[in-house]
Amino acid sequence: MTFKRALQSNGFKPHNNKSKELVASKFHSSIRNVRIVVNTGIDKSTGKPIKGKQAQFKAVFINNQSQWRTIASGMHFNPSTFKSEIPSKLIAIEAGAESASSCKCGAKKFKAKSGNVVCANACWANKGWSSKKKSVGTKKNTSQRPAHEGWTSALRPGKNPNRSRTLAEKKQLRADSLAKQKAEKAQAKIDLTKYTTFVPGQLVKIVEPQQLGTMKRPDDDGNIGAGPDFIGTVTKVEPLGSDSSRPLANVWVMWMHSGVTDQHNNYNSGSGNATYLVSVA
Repeated sequence: MTFKRALQSNGFKPHNNKSKELVASKFHSSIRNVRIVVNTGIDKSTGKPIKGKQAQFKAVFINNQSQWRTIASGMHFNPSTFKSEIPSKLIAIEAGAESASSCKCGAKKFKAKSGNVVCANACWANKGWSSKKKSVGTKKNTSQRPAHEGWTSALRPGKNPNRSRTLAEKKQLRADSLAKQKAEKAQAKIDLTKYTTFVPGQLVKIVEPQQLGTMKRPDDDGNIGAGPDFIGTVTKVEPLGSDSSRPLANVWVMWMHSGVTDQHNNYNSGSGNATYLVSVA
């Protein structure tokens, strides 16, 4: 499977960007105006990793001016592992977007170049603009009004903000609300068995589906995959997000054979080629 097909199978659409790197994005599964963007670190012409480039997922909020503001960034990883990393990295960045702080106006916040965390819609500026326009309108209402202005709203009800909703509009609003509730319930039914609970001090090993079993070290003669299992100790567990239906967490493991500590997560998609951790009985 090519990289483009792997992206398309997960709902991503490639960007028509000027750089040679393959970049793609898709809408967040549950948050409006948020897209999940992936920089693959792959040359879109050759399909090969670009030297010195790392792959990364990030979440962006599209504001009222159609500007893309980064609200969450995932960890960099090797482009060569991109296909197998898609399921776990996608879950992690969606959780990061959900936990990103929101403004009172409902838009997500992002870190500006100044270093300040601000509203993606710049609502403070919009409020000032609205007040100014409102005062101008009030002044206009106290002066002369064109004769046609009183009946324009009656002939064009869509332009009158004070009119009552029609029966068809009320039905559509109810249908939209029920559809949203149905989607939220379906999202909440994610199989919790795909998330394993780990605690510091626990012994774990790593399973690699491509090898149809537990990942093994080389034996004394250098035969790859013929030695003992990769076994390590959990040193730290860090929950990602606060969604109880997605109890995703980063898990740090120190491997006994090397003393090296690296990061994994507690998610097992049950399909694909992504590695995952299991407890040592």
